[in-house]
Amino acid sequence: MGVIWRLTLEPVGADVAWSLLHRDGSAPTKAVIGGIVRDTRAEADATFALVPRPSADGRVDPTANVLTDPARELATAELLGARLLPPALRERLNGDGGHTVQIAARGWLANVPWDAITVNAGTDTRLIEKAILVSAMSPGIAATRARSAPPSHPGSPGLAIIDAGPAEDTMTGESAIYPGRLPAELVGPGGIDPGDVVAPGKYSMSAAEAAKALTEQEWSRLFYLGHVAGGRPEEPAAAALVFQRHGIRDLLTAGMWLAEPGRWPAPARVALIGGGSDDARFTEASGLPVAAINAGAGLVTCTRWALPTDRPQDAYLPATRLALAVYRAHRAERPIESLRAWQLDQLATWKEQATPESSPVYWAALTSYVAPEVARG
Repeated sequence: MGVIWRLTLEPVGADVAWSLLHRDGSAPTKAVIGGIVRDTRAEADATFALVPRPSADGRVDPTANVLTDPARELATAELLGARLLPPALRERLNGDGGHTVQIAARGWLANVPWDAITVNAGTDTRLIEKAILVSAMSPGIAATRARSAPPSHPGSPGLAIIDAGPAEDTMTGESAIYPGRLPAELVGPGGIDPGDVVAPGKYSMSAAEAAKALTEQEWSRLFYLGHVAGGRPEEPAAAALVFQRHGIRDLLTAGMWLAEPGRWPAPARVALIGGGSDDARFTEASGLPVAAINAGAGLVTCTRWALPTDRPQDAYLPATRLALAVYRAHRAERPIESLRAWQLDQLATWKEQATPESSPVYWAALTSYVAPEVARG
C-alpha cells in the first residue's frame, strides 16, 4: 500500500492553517503535525496570476500566462513549494518511494498547481515526481452518497459526451469547442474507442437526453468534454455541465444532480473536462465532483481552471490531447498512475524544451478525487 499522506490546508485571512496525517502500510493513521503559514498574500497573488483568464470572447489564451514562461513558472513553483509543503513531508518524499499525497485544499489554495510545485528549491524536482497525487474529499460525502455504481471493467462500454452545448451562446459569448465537426484526433483511429457511445449528433444533447443516455444501460465510464458553467462562492451548486435544447443553453447544475442522482446516475469512473470543473475553491463542497460522487462515481477527474481551447489551424491540439490522456487513463486498470505517467512525460518535455503545449497550463490543471473505498491506482 505504501505511505499515504493527507495534507489539509485552509486559508485563514492572510494566513494558511494546515495539518498533516499519514498512514504507513496497514498501520493506523497518525497525526504528524500541524501549523500556520503566516502571511501568504504573496503566494495567493502568485496563484491568482497562474489561473488562465478568459478574454472578452470567452477564449483563454495559453500564451498569456505565468505557467507558459519557464523562468516565471519555476520561480512560482519554488515559492509555493517552499511555503506550502510542510518540511516533514518534504523530508520523507526525498527519502524512500511509494508515497501517495491526498491534498484537501480550499479557497485560493485549490488553484495551486500542486503537481508542478517543487519539493526542493534549486533542483526543479516537482511534487508529481515524488508522489502520486489525488484531491481529498470529506469522507462523509462518500459515506452518505445516494448510490454507488456497480463495479465494471473499465474497458467495457462507456459514454462520451462531447461538445454538447450550443454552437453559439449569445448570453455568455461561448461558442462550440469544435465548430464544424469533431477532430479526427478525437474520434478517428487512436481516439475514442469504437466500443464507446459518443453523444449523438452535432450540438444535439439536452440535459434530459443526457439523463436518458445515462439510465439506458450500465456504463463503465462517463467522459464529458465541453463547457462548464462556473459556480459562485455563495452558490457552488450553480456550477453546471452545459448542454443545449433547440439551440439554447441547457444546464445540468450540480444542485440538480445532487437532488436527483437517480436521474443522472454516474458510472464508476467520471471525467469532467471543461472550464474549472473542480469546485474546491469554494468553501462549501457541493459542486460537480461532489455531485458525481453522490450519484455513484468512485473516481472523478476534473480541471482546476478553464483550459485554453484548441485552435483549428494548429497541428498540435493540446487540449484535445489532454482530454484523450484522461480518457485513456480511465480505461486503464490503474487510472491514477496512468494519468500520472502522461503528466510526467509532459513535465519531461517542459523541462527539456518548454513550449506552451507542454506547459503546466495543461497537465497541472488536472486533479482526481477517489472515493475512500476505491483502491489506489
